[in-house]
Amino acid sequence: YNHLALRAYCEARGHRFRSRMDGEVIVHLWEMEGHECLKRLNGIFAIAVVDSHTGELFLARDPLGVKPMVYTTDAAGALMFASEPTALRELGADLGSPCVTALARFLTFLWVPNPDTPFDRVRSLRPGHLLRWRPGRGVMEQPYRLPVPHPDQVRPVSLVGAVGELRGRLDSAARRQLLGDVPIAIMASGGVDSSLIWQAAGDGIDRAFTIAWHGEGDEGIGEDARAVEVLERRLGTPVTYLDGREAEYRYEVRSGDLFADPAFELTRLISRHARAMGRKVLLSGQGGDEVFGGYRRHVVAPLLGRTFTGPLGHLAARVGRGGMAGEFATRLARASARRDPFERYMELCTYSTASERARALGVTEREVCDEVVWAEHRAYWERLPRGLSFLRKAMALDLGVYLPGLGLSYVDRAGMEFGVEVRVPLLDLDLLDWSFTLPDSLLVRRFEGKLLTRALARQVIPAEVIDRPKRGFGAPSTTLQGAGGPGQRGHRQGRYFALASSVLDGWLERQGATAAWA
Repeated sequence: YNHLALRAYCEARGHRFRSRMDGEVIVHLWEMEGHECLKRLNGIFAIAVVDSHTGELFLARDPLGVKPMVYTTDAAGALMFASEPTALRELGADLGSPCVTALARFLTFLWVPNPDTPFDRVRSLRPGHLLRWRPGRGVMEQPYRLPVPHPDQVRPVSLVGAVGELRGRLDSAARRQLLGDVPIAIMASGGVDSSLIWQAAGDGIDRAFTIAWHGEGDEGIGEDARAVEVLERRLGTPVTYLDGREAEYRYEVRSGDLFADPAFELTRLISRHARAMGRKVLLSGQGGDEVFGGYRRHVVAPLLGRTFTGPLGHLAARVGRGGMAGEFATRLARASARRDPFERYMELCTYSTASERARALGVTEREVCDEVVWAEHRAYWERLPRGLSFLRKAMALDLGVYLPGLGLSYVDRAGMEFGVEVRVPLLDLDLLDWSFTLPDSLLVRRFEGKLLTRALARQVIPAEVIDRPKRGFGAPSTTLQGAGGPGQRGHRQGRYFALASSVLDGWLERQGATAAWA
């Protein structure tokens, strides 16, 4: 999105351009700086560059992992790459067998973390990483830019001052991502994040799309569309309301990936209608929770980081109450019983137990225990700078592993299935780098999350939109497939595990695969 400034930079150094395409800038930068030029790019991309001077092929993925890149090598050492596993199969690549570790992680998180894919011969290039390949020398991966906070970056700033800075930076990010020669629309959830983007983009947005749940009163999810109606009147942008019951809920990802989240099917529904109405670009509020501390697990992180209850936590978990709030309290009690702070946080992110995973896959509990399925998260956690607060570590883990593995991944697959590009202004790299300078107290305070973005929203968005309970973009739990009972982690968690098991069974059937490891 900063290609115009980069074009001017190259032209000032004698480079002559043949087109107005943003991608051409990369070639000229590469000629001058090699792969170091990747650090200059503020956008979403997965690129391949052949360097005729060195004889190497380079693959690179944007720092947040908005765009996908997968690859495999054959017995002769040849490299094949694409944006999805099924494209590799079309190239004649051997994808291998279903990867039992990846499938266990799917049953743990409802998605598959990078660098795993569901296939044991296919890897996903990690966000912010560069792959180098030369015939006969194999592949080498290295990071080139990782969006990780550092304690030395934090500066003193008041809430009032930070709100003003946020407003200016968000306006700049939204304007950058309005570049293009086609009309741009927005996926409006009625939440703070997409509402702030909608307001910042102003007349650059010509239509909004949202999901309405007619007659669905459980979990208060029908309130989202009413919030969008308020914004429609305030901002004057026409809105298309789509009935959430029209979504197919078949969870069949044509790319070969695995997701067990109703939000994937809802995004497919929006993308299909957007393309039918001539909209090829949508803005999304993805990333706001990870950048500004919006999840319930972030709100409790300051307490969880210093609380160890031991056996009392296990006892409290066994007598936990039902309902969404009760289930979360039970998970929090179970988490506090863990001595290791990392394990405490992972308990809040885990949807199944080792015994449930082992039964579903026909393997031993040892093969799919927490230590195995949490391994990528553990490695990321241990690479974080010393001195970070527990809250910042938790948010960094979500930003580096959870967000590219689920939120960005399902949105990209759902949009690109219909030729729709989904942009994420809240993950603008300039805005992100600035967010790392904020003290914890401007993110979470007194069990309230997203303190800063809510403060800005109160200045520019109607109060009835802001002062609502936070809900993720999704469907009522009654839409979830499977007959899942309470399970070992509660009724709602049991439903999601049953959904994941059902999705996995369908995926294995479509692959013509059997559990060869059993």
